[in-house]
Amino acid sequence: MANKTHIFRHDAMATYFEIRLVTEDASYAKQAAQAVWDVIDKTESELSRYLPTSEISLISNLTPGDVLKVSPRVFECLKLCLAYQTMTLGAFDPALGVYTQNRGQLLIDETSYHVAVEGGQVSLDLGAFGKGYSLDLAAEELKAWDIDQALLVSGGSSLLALGSPEAKGWKIGIGGSATNSYVYLKNNALGSSGTTVKGNHIINPLADENVDANKRTWAIAKTAAQADALSTAWMILDKEKIQSICQTQYNISGIIQDLTNPASLWATNPSPLS
Repeated sequence: MANKTHIFRHDAMATYFEIRLVTEDASYAKQAAQAVWDVIDKTESELSRYLPTSEISLISNLTPGDVLKVSPRVFECLKLCLAYQTMTLGAFDPALGVYTQNRGQLLIDETSYHVAVEGGQVSLDLGAFGKGYSLDLAAEELKAWDIDQALLVSGGSSLLALGSPEAKGWKIGIGGSATNSYVYLKNNALGSSGTTVKGNHIINPLADENVDANKRTWAIAKTAAQADALSTAWMILDKEKIQSICQTQYNISGIIQDLTNPASLWATNPSPLS
């Protein structure tokens, strides 16, 4: 019997999650989907800034001199955040939050999983990065269930592909009907950022001002967390810096749509567009 694609949907993190599982057994697919939702719900309880008991909220309440020991999963998430902040020259900043002035700096200790702040408080807002990180954890769960072909989606802006039922990959449209462009995802991820849905909510941490509202960006990377961090950074950085970052890192790329001329897309070289 040929494998079929089974689609499941779940609400979490103030958005929706959808997974498309390619497997023969519908009952097995349903059980695997429930295991994924359990992972995502657990991650939300740890990472959501809207839950006062989450570890992210507890970190945001730290003042200089306080120390908090966090779970390994939260620590790994914070470690990735700081790595991508460095990679993007500070354009991706998970600790921006409400403190645009007199912000503190997040400190982490890899030997103890302790987190502290110096110079003031931080206000962690993982935003799409938290959703992307959840997709990465969900993909690991699916691998434990021996499912190696799946497409995981969060809110339509974060996508992660495990394998693909098609040789080239999962075909994903880019830029809407104005562009007729798409990319193929296979064992990698796509993140998207823009202001169309939530308004001009993205702050440039390098200048403490809102970003260009006439811009939409996509980033392709090996993980959903990285793709979401990079797509946010692409909203802030110019094309030259984006190209430079992509040339110095492995298997990442960027796409920019100028909404004043939506039919035209700019992409890093080599272009991921088809």
